[in-house]
Amino acid sequence: MKSLNVGIFHDDGIGKELGKKGTVSDISFFNRKTDDVIFTFMQPVEDKLLAKAQIMSAIDAAIVSFREVSPGLGETILMLDSLGVSRGIIINPPYSDAGAVEGLVRNTILKEFPIVENDPGEIIQKLEEIETNRNNESPVSVVIDHSFNVKGLGEVLLGFVKSGTLRKHDKLTLLPAGKEIVVRSIQMHDKDFDEAPVGSRVGVAIKGASVEELKRGSVLCVPETHKTGKELKLKFEKNKFYSQEIEKGTFHLLVGMQTMPVNIEETTDGTITISTEQTFVYKEDDVFLFFDLNAKKMHLVGKGKMMNSPSV
Repeated sequence: MKSLNVGIFHDDGIGKELGKKGTVSDISFFNRKTDDVIFTFMQPVEDKLLAKAQIMSAIDAAIVSFREVSPGLGETILMLDSLGVSRGIIINPPYSDAGAVEGLVRNTILKEFPIVENDPGEIIQKLEEIETNRNNESPVSVVIDHSFNVKGLGEVLLGFVKSGTLRKHDKLTLLPAGKEIVVRSIQMHDKDFDEAPVGSRVGVAIKGASVEELKRGSVLCVPETHKTGKELKLKFEKNKFYSQEIEKGTFHLLVGMQTMPVNIEETTDGTITISTEQTFVYKEDDVFLFFDLNAKKMHLVGKGKMMNSPSV
């Protein structure tokens, strides 16, 4: 059965219409299972910027409401465009001209999103049509979004199988902590399974690491598929709507579901050199987003990619 992970932006009410409420922190989760698709819906609580960015890094598709055109909505569009979220749905306010929405997204990746009214049935139908083209045979990796300790069971993480197939008794590496862990059990929708295919949202009991090491954005993986570091040189593209010049200083970094303060050490000829105090985990094709949390309007500074990756 296909799994689809969907972000909801700028609509606080539709999540509970689309699924059953699950985990809530700075991100609210809603779950739904149809005959063909297992859905996980996520929305940021109070439109928190970093939670919104973390959701975008984990999803297959986005639902974006245009009920209120605001600077926050504009930044959401730019962030989705920067991260390459190419599938989703735009919700048009009742009695509004879809042409106005089309004009706002014309030069972004959202131009291909179908525009619908706020009808949960039609939204689910459109989402079911999305093809994911996943590869269950690639090396397994799981990105963590929550973790906790369960009495009698030990350390448990919640997260998404981003590639490959997760299996009970797998021995994997937790990055960036560098710990070897063993998968003790796997749950999906409160049922035990021996394996979970790519795209699945899972609860995993593990042995070999503490809850403090199972931070959001950490990854369970075959080690050679990911890298870790504290310093990196990236190709960089500035957000044209961010008015200030990019200079040395402290900003905020998103890579995968990790967020952390980052120092920009040098900017030259379309590149930036960055350093952090805490080790981060990344892949060769990851997009790095940079934010100015002190900005009054536009927080998205720009995006970076590895020097040997295709153009940003």
